[in-house]
Amino acid sequence: QTSLAIIKTMSDEKDSSIDVSSSGASLVLPIRAGEVKKGAYAFLKGFPCKVIDISTSKTGKHGHAKANMVGIDIFTGQKKQDISPCSHTMYQPVVTKTDWTVTDIDDEGFVTLMDDNGESRSDLRLPTNEFVLDPELGDKIEAAFNDDKEVVVTVQAAPENAKASENTEVIVSMNIM
Repeated sequence: QTSLAIIKTMSDEKDSSIDVSSSGASLVLPIRAGEVKKGAYAFLKGFPCKVIDISTSKTGKHGHAKANMVGIDIFTGQKKQDISPCSHTMYQPVVTKTDWTVTDIDDEGFVTLMDDNGESRSDLRLPTNEFVLDPELGDKIEAAFNDDKEVVVTVQAAPENAKASENTEVIVSMNIM
Protein backbone atom coordinates (compact mmCIF):
# COMPACT_ATOMS: atom_id res chain seq x y z
CA GLN A 1 0.00 0.00 0.00
CA THR A 2 1.40 3.39 -0.94
CA SER A 3 0.08 6.87 -0.57
CA LEU A 4 0.94 10.13 -2.25
CA ALA A 5 1.96 13.11 -0.17
CA ILE A 6 1.59 16.63 -1.57
CA ILE A 7 4.28 18.95 -0.35
CA LYS A 8 4.08 22.71 -0.79
CA THR A 9 7.32 24.64 -0.77
CA MET A 10 7.52 28.35 -0.18
CA SER A 11 10.29 28.84 -2.72
CA ASP A 12 8.36 27.89 -5.83
CA GLU A 13 4.73 27.63 -4.67
CA LYS A 14 4.32 24.53 -6.87
CA ASP A 15 3.08 21.13 -5.74
CA SER A 16 5.56 18.26 -5.67
CA SER A 17 4.62 14.66 -5.07
CA ILE A 18 6.74 12.05 -3.34
CA ASP A 19 5.91 8.35 -3.21
CA VAL A 20 5.84 7.02 0.32
CA SER A 21 5.66 3.47 1.62
CA SER A 22 2.81 2.09 3.67
CA SER A 23 4.71 3.11 6.81
CA GLY A 24 4.65 6.71 5.57
CA ALA A 25 8.42 6.82 4.95
CA SER A 26 9.71 8.09 1.63
CA LEU A 27 11.53 5.58 -0.57
CA VAL A 28 13.64 8.27 -2.24
CA LEU A 29 15.16 11.53 -1.08
CA PRO A 30 16.10 14.53 -3.20
CA ILE A 31 19.73 15.61 -3.24
CA ARG A 32 21.64 18.16 -5.29
CA ALA A 33 24.09 16.49 -7.70
CA GLY A 34 26.94 18.58 -6.31
CA GLU A 35 26.25 17.23 -2.79
CA VAL A 36 26.55 13.53 -3.69
CA LYS A 37 29.62 12.05 -1.97
CA LYS A 38 31.68 8.92 -2.51
CA GLY A 39 30.03 6.01 -0.66
CA ALA A 40 26.55 7.57 -0.85
CA TYR A 41 23.60 6.03 -2.69
CA ALA A 42 22.15 7.74 -5.76
CA PHE A 43 20.16 6.86 -8.86
CA LEU A 44 22.60 6.79 -11.79
CA LYS A 45 20.95 6.41 -15.20
CA GLY A 46 17.81 5.41 -13.28
CA PHE A 47 19.45 2.58 -11.30
CA PRO A 48 20.05 2.60 -7.52
CA CYS A 49 23.84 2.69 -7.10
CA LYS A 50 26.49 3.10 -4.44
CA VAL A 51 28.76 5.90 -5.68
CA ILE A 52 32.39 4.77 -5.90
CA ASP A 53 33.88 7.78 -7.68
CA ILE A 54 32.82 11.36 -8.24
CA SER A 55 34.51 14.29 -9.89
CA THR A 56 33.31 17.78 -10.68
CA SER A 57 34.25 19.95 -13.62
CA LYS A 58 34.58 23.71 -13.44
CA THR A 59 31.88 26.01 -14.70
CA GLY A 60 32.12 26.13 -18.47
CA LYS A 61 31.00 28.69 -21.00
CA HIS A 62 27.46 27.30 -20.79
CA GLY A 63 27.19 27.97 -17.09
CA HIS A 64 26.95 24.81 -14.99
CA ALA A 65 29.66 22.85 -13.20
CA LYS A 66 29.09 19.15 -13.85
CA ALA A 67 29.30 16.20 -11.46
CA ASN A 68 30.60 13.02 -13.11
CA MET A 69 29.58 10.01 -10.97
CA VAL A 70 30.47 6.34 -11.20
CA GLY A 71 28.59 3.80 -9.11
CA ILE A 72 27.84 0.11 -8.63
CA ASP A 73 24.22 -1.02 -9.08
CA ILE A 74 23.18 -2.33 -5.64
CA PHE A 75 21.06 -5.13 -7.15
CA THR A 76 23.24 -6.42 -10.01
CA GLY A 77 26.74 -5.16 -9.19
CA GLN A 78 27.08 -3.59 -12.64
CA LYS A 79 29.02 -0.35 -13.03
CA LYS A 80 26.98 2.72 -14.03
CA GLN A 81 28.08 6.26 -14.93
CA ASP A 82 26.08 9.49 -14.97
CA ILE A 83 26.80 13.18 -15.48
CA SER A 84 24.60 15.92 -14.04
CA PRO A 85 24.89 19.68 -13.49
CA CYS A 86 25.91 20.22 -9.84
CA SER A 87 22.91 22.45 -9.16
CA HIS A 88 20.31 19.97 -10.47
CA THR A 89 18.25 17.75 -8.20
CA MET A 90 18.90 14.02 -8.24
CA TYR A 91 17.34 11.34 -6.09
CA GLN A 92 18.89 8.90 -3.69
CA PRO A 93 17.25 5.64 -2.64
CA VAL A 94 16.60 4.91 1.03
CA VAL A 95 18.55 1.66 1.46
CA THR A 96 18.03 -0.64 4.44
CA LYS A 97 19.91 -3.80 5.38
CA THR A 98 18.63 -6.49 7.73
CA ASP A 99 20.16 -9.77 8.88
CA TRP A 100 18.18 -13.03 8.67
CA THR A 101 19.06 -16.62 9.62
CA VAL A 102 18.56 -19.24 6.89
CA THR A 103 16.20 -21.96 8.15
CA ASP A 104 15.46 -23.77 4.86
CA ILE A 105 16.20 -23.78 1.13
CA ASP A 106 13.67 -25.41 -1.20
CA ASP A 107 14.21 -27.13 -4.58
CA GLU A 108 13.38 -23.95 -6.51
CA GLY A 109 16.00 -21.85 -4.67
CA PHE A 110 13.56 -20.04 -2.37
CA VAL A 111 15.04 -19.39 1.07
CA THR A 112 13.11 -19.49 4.34
CA LEU A 113 14.55 -16.82 6.63
CA MET A 114 13.99 -15.95 10.30
CA ASP A 115 14.82 -12.66 12.04
CA ASP A 116 15.82 -12.08 15.68
CA ASN A 117 12.14 -11.73 16.68
CA GLY A 118 11.19 -15.15 15.30
CA GLU A 119 9.37 -13.70 12.27
CA SER A 120 9.90 -15.77 9.13
CA ARG A 121 9.58 -15.21 5.40
CA SER A 122 9.99 -17.38 2.28
CA ASP A 123 9.71 -14.87 -0.57
CA LEU A 124 13.37 -14.46 -1.59
CA ARG A 125 15.46 -16.63 -3.90
CA LEU A 126 19.13 -17.41 -3.52
CA PRO A 127 21.29 -15.01 -5.55
CA THR A 128 22.11 -16.32 -9.04
CA ASN A 129 25.45 -16.20 -10.84
CA GLU A 130 24.23 -12.96 -12.50
CA PHE A 131 25.01 -11.11 -9.24
CA VAL A 132 28.28 -9.54 -10.40
CA LEU A 133 29.68 -8.64 -6.95
CA ASP A 134 29.79 -12.32 -5.90
CA PRO A 135 28.54 -14.74 -8.61
CA GLU A 136 29.04 -17.72 -6.24
CA LEU A 137 27.13 -16.24 -3.27
CA GLY A 138 24.03 -18.42 -3.77
CA ASP A 139 26.16 -21.57 -4.07
CA LYS A 140 28.15 -20.60 -0.94
CA ILE A 141 24.95 -20.07 1.09
CA GLU A 142 23.50 -23.40 -0.07
CA ALA A 143 26.76 -25.31 0.60
CA ALA A 144 27.13 -23.87 4.12
CA PHE A 145 23.44 -24.58 4.91
CA ASN A 146 23.77 -28.17 3.63
CA ASP A 147 26.83 -28.60 5.89
CA ASP A 148 24.52 -27.85 8.87
CA LYS A 149 26.17 -24.49 9.58
CA GLU A 150 24.19 -21.53 10.92
CA VAL A 151 24.05 -19.14 7.96
CA VAL A 152 23.08 -15.48 8.42
CA VAL A 153 22.36 -13.48 5.25
CA THR A 154 22.04 -9.73 4.80
CA VAL A 155 18.96 -8.62 2.86
CA GLN A 156 19.22 -5.21 1.21
CA ALA A 157 16.02 -3.32 0.41
CA ALA A 158 15.72 -0.27 -1.85
CA PRO A 159 13.45 1.08 -4.57
CA GLU A 160 14.33 -0.28 -8.03
CA ASN A 161 14.04 3.21 -9.56
CA ALA A 162 13.10 6.75 -8.51
CA LYS A 163 9.40 6.17 -9.36
CA ALA A 164 9.03 2.83 -7.54
CA SER A 165 6.23 2.62 -4.98
CA GLU A 166 7.74 -0.32 -3.10
CA ASN A 167 11.16 -1.72 -2.26
CA THR A 168 12.95 -4.51 -4.06
CA GLU A 169 14.86 -6.88 -1.77
CA VAL A 170 17.88 -9.06 -2.51
CA ILE A 171 20.35 -11.15 -0.51
CA VAL A 172 23.73 -9.39 -0.76
CA SER A 173 26.05 -11.16 1.70
CA MET A 174 26.37 -14.03 4.16
CA ASN A 175 28.12 -14.91 7.41
CA ILE A 176 28.62 -18.32 8.98
CA MET A 177 28.04 -18.22 12.72
